Amino acid sequence: MVFKAFHAACALAFLGAALSDPAAAQQQPRDQGRRIAAIVNRDAITLYDLEQRVRFMGLGARLPDGGEARQRLLNEVLRSMINERLQLQEAARERVEVTDREVQDQLAEIERRNRMQRGGLAVMLRQRNIDPRTFEDQVRASLAWNKVVQQKILPQIRVSDVEVQAVLKRLKQNKDKLQYRVQEIFLPFDNPQQQARALQTAQFILGQLRAGASFDIMARQFSQTGTASTGGDMGFLFEGQMEAEIEQAVKQLKTGQIAGPVRGAGGYYILRLSDRRTIGGRNPDVKSISIAQALIRLPDKPTPAQNKAAQEQIAKIAGATDCPGLVKAVQEAGGQGRVVDDVVLEQQRPEIRAIFGPLKINQVSRAIFENNSYAVYMRCPDGGGREPEEKDVREALQRQKLGAFSERYLKELRRSAYVDIRV
Repeated sequence: MVFKAFHAACALAFLGAALSDPAAAQQQPRDQGRRIAAIVNRDAITLYDLEQRVRFMGLGARLPDGGEARQRLLNEVLRSMINERLQLQEAARERVEVTDREVQDQLAEIERRNRMQRGGLAVMLRQRNIDPRTFEDQVRASLAWNKVVQQKILPQIRVSDVEVQAVLKRLKQNKDKLQYRVQEIFLPFDNPQQQARALQTAQFILGQLRAGASFDIMARQFSQTGTASTGGDMGFLFEGQMEAEIEQAVKQLKTGQIAGPVRGAGGYYILRLSDRRTIGGRNPDVKSISIAQALIRLPDKPTPAQNKAAQEQIAKIAGATDCPGLVKAVQEAGGQGRVVDDVVLEQQRPEIRAIFGPLKINQVSRAIFENNSYAVYMRCPDGGGREPEEKDVREALQRQKLGAFSERYLKELRRSAYVDIRV
C-alpha cells in the first residue's frame, strides 16, 4: 500500500470541532463536507464521511475530546473505511452487485436483534445528527465483500472427511463439557511498531466497550478478520479448539463479560462471551427456552389478495405438530423458518414475552403481523438444540478456512492499492 501523509492541521481542527459540537456538524458548509480525507485508488473519502462514521462510533459511548486518543480513533476509523472502499472496488471488478433490498433486509435483521421496530435505526440516527447512509454504506460493503469471498474463494476451500471425523470425535469426547460462543475483535501486527499501535487501539476499544459501546458495532468497525461482518461472532467453540491464551481468557468469563487485550498468534484480541452451553444443551448462567419461528414476508405494498394469501399460508403452517415440522412447512411455502435456542424471556420486549411465556411444548402461537410480515412461533422441547452432525461440522470448518483466506485476500488488496491520506 502506498501512503502519502499530509499534516493538514486545518482539516483536523475542523473535524475535531464538528465532532465535539453536533450543531456545528449540522451547519458545516457543503464545500467543507466535500473536503478529502483520503483517496483510495480513484475513490475519495470525504471529511464529512469520516466525521459521520466517528459520530456513529460514539453511540452509547464517550469519545475522546482530543489529543492522541482522538487522533488514534480517527486513524483507525479511516483505516476501516479504506478497507471498505477496497472491498467495494474488488466487488465491482468481480461484477458483484448488492441491491438496495439486500441492504434494507440486513438493516432490518440488525434492528430485530436489537429489539427495534423496522426503520427505527434510521430514525434514531437522524435524531442524533447522524446520516443513516453512514451505516448503510458499511453494511453494503460487508455484503459485497461476503459475496466476493463466496464467489472467488469458497470454491477453493476443501474440507476433508478426515478433518470432519476428527472434530466429531472430539465433540463426542467433550459431550459433557461446555461450548463457548465467542465474539472477537482482532487487531493484527507484523512488527514492533505495529504491535504498539495495535495494543493502544485495543486498550481504547476496551475503554469504549466498558463505557457502554456496542461490541457488535465496534467489531464491525475495528476488527481485522473475517468475523467483522457478523459483529465478531465466532460461533460456538469447545475446549481445545481455541488458542491456549484465548481459551484461558474465555473460560474465566461469564455470559456477557468482556476480556482483553489478549495476545494471540499475530495480534491482540478483545473477547466477549455471548453464550455458553453443553453440546446440545443450555447455558447454565441463563434461564431460557427454545423457540421455532415461521415467517411469511409480504411485498412492500401488498395487494388485498397478497395479504389474504399470506394469512392463509401462515394459518396452514401453524398446523405443524412439532418444531422441525414448522420450520420445514414455512420453508416449503417460500418463507423463512428457524429454531432459536436459548431465548431469554426477560430480554424480550413485553409483547414478545406475552406471546412466548404461556406456550407449552410444541404449542404454536397465534399469528402476528409485524414489520410487513406474518409470523407464528412454537415452543420446542427443553434440552436445546441437537448435537452437531457431519454437515454442521463441515460447514463450521469451511467458515474457519474461509475467514483466514478472506483476511489474506484483503491484506493483498491493501498492499497493492494506492492510498493518499490527507488528514
